[in-house]
Amino acid sequence: MKKIFLLIFLCIFTLGFSQKKKKAKVKAVVEKETVIIYTEEEAENSKELRVIAGFLKQNPGHAKTEYFKKKLMLVMLADTSSDAKLATTASMGTIKTENTVKGSSLKDNNKNLASNAALASLKAERAVHYASVTSAAKTAGVSKKAEPSDESKRTAAMLTHIFNNDINKNEAYINIRNKSKCPLNVKINGRKSYTLLIPAKSQNFILIDKGDYTLSTMVCDAAYSSLKKIDKDIEIALNVAE
Repeated sequence: MKKIFLLIFLCIFTLGFSQKKKKAKVKAVVEKETVIIYTEEEAENSKELRVIAGFLKQNPGHAKTEYFKKKLMLVMLADTSSDAKLATTASMGTIKTENTVKGSSLKDNNKNLASNAALASLKAERAVHYASVTSAAKTAGVSKKAEPSDESKRTAAMLTHIFNNDINKNEAYINIRNKSKCPLNVKINGRKSYTLLIPAKSQNFILIDKGDYTLSTMVCDAAYSSLKKIDKDIEIALNVAE
């Protein structure tokens, strides 16, 4: 009889130990949230408009300001997408108009993207590009006006946001770095709802209205959910704990 009780006890103990071991194997999500700060190294190595533009905005008096202004223009003009050129140039035109209305010139406050000469170049490029698009459309017999793609509009909106000097602006953006080996589908739910797709070992950003949001996703097989007050531009890095 004692042997039977001992056997039952050993079975229960083994089962409990096994369950604890399984629970220990459940992976947790590692999150790191930081205010977005662009470094010189990132601006030097990146070909993303938002990174170069962000560095210029945050470092108006940097010794390599002129170099990065030229690089920004080269990246924009080298974009193979004509939609991206049109949308981005239009965005720059909007920024110039806003600054003129506010009574602060690009040269005086040294906080905007380019000098007057650079903006004049952009304006000329836009005029030439519009002319080439119109000519190409006539040659091909196409009468419909070309519209910027969603990605081009998103880039233009981001640049406008970055160079907006209004501290009371009601938008902020989230850049999410996916450090895991699995793609992410991040749900951002608040007054408005957004979805952000991020490939494995990559990053993506989204411009949203400021407010309180719940961010949720699956990082590989680990669930992630976090309540955040978004009132400034932030970056969130997500990974699975080893």
